[in-house]
Amino acid sequence: MQQANVQPTRARTPRRAACLLLACALLAPPAHAATPVLELRVAGPAETVFEYARDKCDSGDIPDAPARAVRLRSGQVQLYAPHWRNRALSGPSLLQVRPNCRVVFAGAERDDPAAFDDRSWIASPYTLDGTTIHAVIHTEFQGHRRPGLCPTGRYMDCWYNTLTAAVSDDAGASFHRPAGPALLAALPYRYDQAVGRHRGYFNPSNIVAHDGHLYMFAFATEALAQRPGNCLLRTDRLADPGAWRGWNGAGFGVRFIDPYREPGLAPEQHVCAPVDVTRLRWPVTSLVRAAGSGVFIALMMDASRDGGVFAATSSDLLHWSEPARVLPAQGERAWRCGEPPPLAYPSLLDPASDSANFETVGAAAMLFLTRFNPRGCRTGMDRDLIRIPVTLGPPAGSGSV
Repeated sequence: MQQANVQPTRARTPRRAACLLLACALLAPPAHAATPVLELRVAGPAETVFEYARDKCDSGDIPDAPARAVRLRSGQVQLYAPHWRNRALSGPSLLQVRPNCRVVFAGAERDDPAAFDDRSWIASPYTLDGTTIHAVIHTEFQGHRRPGLCPTGRYMDCWYNTLTAAVSDDAGASFHRPAGPALLAALPYRYDQAVGRHRGYFNPSNIVAHDGHLYMFAFATEALAQRPGNCLLRTDRLADPGAWRGWNGAGFGVRFIDPYREPGLAPEQHVCAPVDVTRLRWPVTSLVRAAGSGVFIALMMDASRDGGVFAATSSDLLHWSEPARVLPAQGERAWRCGEPPPLAYPSLLDPASDSANFETVGAAAMLFLTRFNPRGCRTGMDRDLIRIPVTLGPPAGSGSV
């Protein structure tokens, strides 16, 4: 999986000389958002959670998505940062998870784009009872692997992405598609209308509870009536994939349709209105709430040469602060030989969170990332999952949040 992206508006946040690893400031938001100032600081060196050379089960066993975690009724923690053959790390706590070679879920790799069941990544697991785990799946139809369906033969040109659902009834030992329709969100256009660019809804964030609903972000690339940016989705029926609704600019009135089974509907009524595109400039890879204040924190990755991990804050999920650089870094495509290893897929998890879905963070947390391990001057499958201890709190000299 590659992170969907658009040409970002260049962030003008300077790097702080006093913070070599984390530039860490979460900037004050515009007045209407009324979000307190927070600051994120590194609290220790990077630690390796999954080491490719040591822990891989096969050559394709790589951390290829932002880290997510759930705590089961038994107290065991399952951590997911999977490739398309989905595996979980498990252990008695978030800090003690270990790799497991059991494949818990894989898409059927069907050749029909209307099946929405090609290669699939567990992206957003959520449990209400510690036993049943519902998951939002990043599902790619990879047209370049089907002769005759991709004129150029290039992955990015014929990548048609949707969000689907899966569920585990056995505390994460296995996942399966639901008995009914599994489609959660798709463009109102069929595959052949989208060929030429990677198009669809990508890289859903983790799910957070707020005001009686469940929310997540998903990134949309530009596609006819769909404008590019972060779409905010919500539901109050997790077991029903069709119950998710998207923000339309005034409310959650967007019903996502199946373009193969509901033809003839007005496409512009079934696409989302991206949220705060001037501040949420890149895909939101992690969404959590600060314990106590309830402030939302979104992490994003600008993969350009002058990019890195950025954070923004909000009190309402709709209005966000100017993003601040958390960690100077480059993505794989921008990396040059001899530079520090490229990074991807930032997420923020607190081992001590009282949420079974690790959707809250306290004064201490972990910044999880995928680190590529170049060999010579090339990157490949060799990549590790790492975590960096961080602290979260008000800036020095300010009142408590």
